[in-house]
Amino acid sequence: MRFTGIRIDKKQQMKLSVHETAWFMERMTYETQEFLISGFRDFLKRGSKWGSYPQMSKIARVCVSADFGRTPSGDLTMKTFNGLVVLEVRQVANTSTLEQLKRRAMQSPSTWAAFIGASGQTVKILVRTEPDNGELPQDEVSAEDFYTTAYHQLLPLYDGLLGCRVTRITPHLRNAFLMPLDTQPLVNEAAVPFRITDMPAATTDDAEQHLLALPEPPRDYREADMEQYVIHEHLYTQAAHEAHDRLKGTQRFTSAWWKGFVSSVISDLCQQGLGEEEAVCVTWNNLRFKDEPGLTENFVRATAEAIYEQEGATGESRTKSMAEPLMQTIIRRMTTRYVLRHNTVMGYTEYRPNHSWATPWEPVTDKVINTFTTDLQLAGLNVWDRDVKRYINSTRIRDYNPIEDYLWKCRGKWDGRDRIRALAATVPTDEPAQWAEWFHTWFLAMVAQWQGRDRRYGNSIVPLLISAQGMHKSTFCRSLLPPELRSWGYTDNLSLAEERPVHLAMSQMLLINLDEFNRISPQKQQGFLKNILQLPSVKVKRPYGKHIEEAPRLASFIATTNMADVLTDPSGSRRFIGVNVKGSINVSRLPNHEQLYAQALKELDGGARYWFDDAETEQMMRHNRQFQQVPSAMQYFLEYFEPGTDDNGRWLTAAAILQELRQSLGSVFQVPSAITFGRQLHGLESLQRHRSRNGEVYYVQTRDKD
Repeated sequence: MRFTGIRIDKKQQMKLSVHETAWFMERMTYETQEFLISGFRDFLKRGSKWGSYPQMSKIARVCVSADFGRTPSGDLTMKTFNGLVVLEVRQVANTSTLEQLKRRAMQSPSTWAAFIGASGQTVKILVRTEPDNGELPQDEVSAEDFYTTAYHQLLPLYDGLLGCRVTRITPHLRNAFLMPLDTQPLVNEAAVPFRITDMPAATTDDAEQHLLALPEPPRDYREADMEQYVIHEHLYTQAAHEAHDRLKGTQRFTSAWWKGFVSSVISDLCQQGLGEEEAVCVTWNNLRFKDEPGLTENFVRATAEAIYEQEGATGESRTKSMAEPLMQTIIRRMTTRYVLRHNTVMGYTEYRPNHSWATPWEPVTDKVINTFTTDLQLAGLNVWDRDVKRYINSTRIRDYNPIEDYLWKCRGKWDGRDRIRALAATVPTDEPAQWAEWFHTWFLAMVAQWQGRDRRYGNSIVPLLISAQGMHKSTFCRSLLPPELRSWGYTDNLSLAEERPVHLAMSQMLLINLDEFNRISPQKQQGFLKNILQLPSVKVKRPYGKHIEEAPRLASFIATTNMADVLTDPSGSRRFIGVNVKGSINVSRLPNHEQLYAQALKELDGGARYWFDDAETEQMMRHNRQFQQVPSAMQYFLEYFEPGTDDNGRWLTAAAILQELRQSLGSVFQVPSAITFGRQLHGLESLQRHRSRNGEVYYVQTRDKD
């Protein structure tokens, strides 16, 4: 087995190195020349008064689950999966407990190694795994699915083995941890792989877990937040020890003792520079005996508010005026406890707790408003829900546009390599060069749609991926969006049955996959769908809104189907790019989304064309004829008639042709309307036609049956 080492150089570039396991196990037993890990541990013991550990970026990281390398274009890619799954127990109290957990972990025959992490308070456990068939997956998509399944199956087993709860993190093949320091790591080179059952099928189009990670850097996306959390825990431990010393003269574990303990701890945390909400969360989460009379979260909050008002986070008094207006008090308390933002895409305000580690943003619903109001009333304020709503729905809440936020992070970072056409090349098709050009234009149009570059027209073109089942069509569609946008901006289960939810989705979603496109009726294709594809804006009533408003359209469309004859527009399917997928789409490598969108922005800013001109539209219409449904009336026409020649032919209207077909076929022939049949005849380029006083006439002759 080989592990991947990751370090950041002086130019802030990520460098990879691959090492054998023996090197790794030896390397963790000694400190670096700069004593980086020892310094990190000392820093944690002192607390976070001086901010983040200044040498953190110099500590190497290790990804033990796979051997990673670079593609020719510079993207990170998996070379070999070794089947190791990482488990860890964080916030271990002391060295003896760390060693005990290591020994317990090694009692399992599947544990390959157990050692102490870089913080000195974490035990890392590496477990060997394999599927039932004994063959480890070697493409990243399948390996990611396997790793996630294995991680969740191992958790309850090691909970019982260790006698404590394994710390739950987001499992990911690319997770990397800081280079550990353990002079006595435990290793079992003869570890027996744990057999993982109930693996998902590798060819399913519903696989999504492998797309949840950023291409770089390969580490737990919450690791930085956990580092901050560890620092806060150390601060609390230090403050708790000092509180015990101060309260030696008070009878322990009485109500008075606990209240004095809370006041002492929060005062120390305030002096250390923690925010008020952080101090409340850290203190309340660590308190024992929460059933003590009067020892409630509201008491902790009231104590923190009094201390912070008196001393201030910087030591300066910020005592509020006795005549402070009610709304000012509401705003002060709300902003102390929560972070608020108005999501301009979704059209509502979101909130999360105001502390340093990451928590998901949630919409401010009526239920949340009631919670805010109740908390303020419990704090002694005479407020109503309308007072809270007045603030929540005001322009004092900062606007946040997740699309602009993501694109801004990508702008100016393109490395010059053509990532968009390379992504198109992962789809095997008969005309790869033509498909790559069309996909490139469509991708630019999708990004331009998000930015609102053209308010007159919407992105009316839909790539239509056509193949048998199990070719990763849906997975490819999901992979077009980065995880930050996909979680809310992608859907593949939108029904076209009702206009309102479709219009709402077009104003909030970024990419809509019309999965199983063949289930859309011809009437929907030629009517409703054809109309919405060209809309630049939609009229919607947003969630939690009271009025209908005109919103810019954001969504572009893509579609998948297992049937080849799915296009039904008799006048020509100019809105689609039919793609005959000839084999399995290569989704083994995760797209480098940052580079994809950086390229799109660079080209759009440079004036690149993101629409299809008339010549390209005609070419697409000709290309799409192979996917056109041939109605039964047209099939009968082609069997009984053919374009007329100079010698023998007749000029007939569509109605006259239908009449002759009915006479020839009898009751078996279901006569369509003459207007619909005429549109179908218009699609035959070889058929001569002109306008007469009886309407459009076509030059046809009866086909010779011989």
